[in-house]
Amino acid sequence: MRDQTHTILVTAMTCAAWWLLIRLVKRPRPLDFAFLGLVCGLGMLSKYSFALVIGAMALAALTVPEARRALLSPGWWWAPVVGLLVVAPHASWLLTHLQEATSGTLHKMQIQQGMAWSKGLLNLTAGLAGMVLLWVLVALWAFRSAWWQRPVKPAAPWAMSVFKRYFALVLLALLGMVLVGGVTNFRGRWLLPLLCAAPLMAFVARPELQEHPRARRYTGAVAAIAVILLVAAGARLWFGIVRGNADELNQPVIELAAALQEAGYDGKSPIVAADHMLAGTLRTRFPAAPTQACSAEEGDDVPACVAQAAQHARQSGQGFLLVSTDSRLEPHWWSRAQSQLPPIAVLGIELPLHQLTKLPPAHYQFAWQPAAK
Repeated sequence: MRDQTHTILVTAMTCAAWWLLIRLVKRPRPLDFAFLGLVCGLGMLSKYSFALVIGAMALAALTVPEARRALLSPGWWWAPVVGLLVVAPHASWLLTHLQEATSGTLHKMQIQQGMAWSKGLLNLTAGLAGMVLLWVLVALWAFRSAWWQRPVKPAAPWAMSVFKRYFALVLLALLGMVLVGGVTNFRGRWLLPLLCAAPLMAFVARPELQEHPRARRYTGAVAAIAVILLVAAGARLWFGIVRGNADELNQPVIELAAALQEAGYDGKSPIVAADHMLAGTLRTRFPAAPTQACSAEEGDDVPACVAQAAQHARQSGQGFLLVSTDSRLEPHWWSRAQSQLPPIAVLGIELPLHQLTKLPPAHYQFAWQPAAK
């Protein structure tokens, strides 16, 4: 749970939606429709990209007769009603904050026009391969040629049709983002919720593999990879010894918070950080302080962002704190951040990194403006 918790949640909601969809086709019940609406609502609150999952899944299922009959059975309306109730409070905010909510992601997509589609297709292909390659290798290692043998058990025709149409729709949407929308950057975690059903589709196509003599080998490999990833996440504190640089987990956040308070920060005035990681870690130390990042990397107009935060602080009778760490400091951030502010002294703090004391210490800069008396 180092970061990207919204990706973990949206992937879990995608898996839950598929489970409920299959359950509903087998036996439609109003309660399960309500659960499906709840899951879809939570998925939308996790990441807006879940809308593509919902749209592709619904369209794929409604074009398959057996699935369509089940999804339009009595009680179907519970799904949209519950989903809309869950999303409604956030949707009302989104209507007036659309740019604020989407500018960071749109900036990361690196939207370009012209011949940039070739770059987009290359990044999309790499992202798709990166998401499924490890599973494909494990599945081939575990079952070998059994994947190509004639199925002993018949696959569920309706399920295979839904899965095939879902993945076709997702792929068409992604291609449209490249060729029409000009998107050139795809990060693996963006594709994870869209593709996490791929193993499920494979085993729906070959259900007899569940009783295959090598099935335990597959299960063991999945469990082993999960343990390796868990251990690796916990060992990140020491990875910097090999890489020669520090991770966010090595940052001396507790010591930084204490040093800022010693320099006069009151612990409750707004904090403006030069990057979102620093803003987030300081929020854990100062939960009463409004905390935000003003970063060109996230698509912000840094001078305007900082000036607006400072103005809000003055209007509420509070001071405000500007802070950065050299490991994530954008060029000329401080000159841009102060361009619309009265002069404020910028001070520095050096603190040893956690677990990496042989590496150079972390260097922070901050400017504290107390509240006007």
